[in-house]
Amino acid sequence: MAKRIPLEPVVEKVGNYYETVHVAAKRARHLYTVDSYTFEKDEKGEEHKKTVIALMEISEGKICPKRD
Repeated sequence: MAKRIPLEPVVEKVGNYYETVHVAAKRARHLYTVDSYTFEKDEKGEEHKKTVIALMEISEGKICPKRD
């Protein structure tokens, strides 16, 4: 059930560690407000914690930070 996401590719997409943590935390909080009791499922049907889902979405390019 627990999946580890390598942070280097995620950080390369966002720009730096601080911004990566900020974007992932904001997305994970949003997922928890929608449904705080169940695990999320990815496209393959595997269950993951919402923080892992947030990092996967960033690495896949579904979520990106706002740029000035």
